[in-house]
Amino acid sequence: MKKTLFITFVSVWFAFSLTVIAGCKKTDPGTPGKNEVFLQYKTFNPTQLKVQIGTTVTFINKDNANHTATANSKLFDSGKIESGKSYSYTFSNAGTYYFYCNYHSSVSQEQGVVIVQ
Repeated sequence: MKKTLFITFVSVWFAFSLTVIAGCKKTDPGTPGKNEVFLQYKTFNPTQLKVQIGTTVTFINKDNANHTATANSKLFDSGKIESGKSYSYTFSNAGTYYFYCNYHSSVSQEQGVVIVQ
């Protein structure tokens, strides 16, 4: 009886462990579309985007952590973008606009630039 209980316990623990490990696996977010920036763990993809005046850029959180898209100049600030959510901003003037993730501002890869021509 004790042996059967032990085997059942080990089987349940093993199945639970596999479920947790599988749930933590990162999936490939794909490739950003035109005028999109993916917010991912420790990086923006792409880190540099060139667009025309009047273009709307969409920042999409492809991570399981919260991120922001915050302009160094404070021109735009998405606030918290939760996993699977997005934020869009329309660039009305030519210029170079640097941005970063407010939650991970010390991570150099979580910085980017939109160049508006």
